[in-house]
Amino acid sequence: MTVDLATTDQRPDAGRTAAAAVAAHLRADIARLAARATAEIIQQIDGFRRADLPRADLDAHVRFFLEAGIRALGEGRTAATDAEREAARAYGARRAADAVPAEDVLLSFYVAFRTVWEVTGDALAQRDDLGDLLPAMERTMLWVQYVTSEVGAGHREAQAGASTARLAAGRRLAEALDDPAVPESELHTALERLGFDPEGDFQLWVSRRDADAVRLRTVQARLEEAAGRFAVLGVSGEIVVVGQGGQATSPAEAALLADGGGPVGAGLVRSGPAGARRSVDDARRALRAGGGRPGVHRYADVWPFALVADVGAGRVPLLDEALDTARSNPHLAEAVREFADQGFSVAAAARALSVHANTLTYRLDRWHELTGLDCRTYAGLFTSRAAVELA
Repeated sequence: MTVDLATTDQRPDAGRTAAAAVAAHLRADIARLAARATAEIIQQIDGFRRADLPRADLDAHVRFFLEAGIRALGEGRTAATDAEREAARAYGARRAADAVPAEDVLLSFYVAFRTVWEVTGDALAQRDDLGDLLPAMERTMLWVQYVTSEVGAGHREAQAGASTARLAAGRRLAEALDDPAVPESELHTALERLGFDPEGDFQLWVSRRDADAVRLRTVQARLEEAAGRFAVLGVSGEIVVVGQGGQATSPAEAALLADGGGPVGAGLVRSGPAGARRSVDDARRALRAGGGRPGVHRYADVWPFALVADVGAGRVPLLDEALDTARSNPHLAEAVREFADQGFSVAAAARALSVHANTLTYRLDRWHELTGLDCRTYAGLFTSRAAVELA
């Protein structure tokens, strides 16, 4: 049906009367309309499904804005009242806190009002004053645009505030983790402000990469859907991931290794603020023990070598000859490493190095000749493996 707006504008009384009658009809059916609109929002919009909001809360907000829109229809308004604008901004901020994307929040208004017109479409089509009513309905959609602009503004302001607060808390947590002089109570507060349970278990990971803002956001985005809670921190020359709950190691490690990242050090799972501080120290020790090789170096796997590397001059003289041999004969060092890592199997180590088993045996014998360390004994293998890692 084509409506001649010029003609209908000449009949303002008829238009207001029709709009007021439809508004009264919609108000009488508001409970059913709001429930239907809420159901459609949850069904059609991913952000609301993921947020898993309390149904009663969402239904109450949908009903509030539908009632406000129906009032605007009855009054012929295109602009929101001060109270409606304030409520719209508060609602946008509330959905931002629930992590519902802004575009999904705005879409929910159009889904809700479209549902109202679909539900009441048959009844409206039977009215003989539909031509008078259409301009009023168009004005209502202008009101929806006005209100959603306020919702979007509230959402943006809340996100900006939360982002600023999170950045400040992240910087403070990074400082507190690195500086043992910072009291544990401050570390406790910093963890709490980032949404962690300070008395819970923590695991931390460290990657030696420049912690620019884009890279930090990229790693954080990769962890958004992972089980548990994660915070990505920038420390000079490092990216540090703090994790709690759902402690499968793969999400944090995969996020840090993506796009050529690495190597990565993984600390032990430890409890409380002091445990978080020790776990990041574990991760850095594991990185040092890894010697810059790519991949993930877990403290749980490399702790003996990490301890040997950290004791300094007190034990290094015991390993001097083996260190010199490993540095000057890297093929012998590789033989020692693979023999240890392949379950003390000559055949498996030879396959890993793509050499004949006799060649691998010869290299282990040659290592023994040069260092005095026999890799077929526990003490000899441990000392040899430690020397290789130090080298």
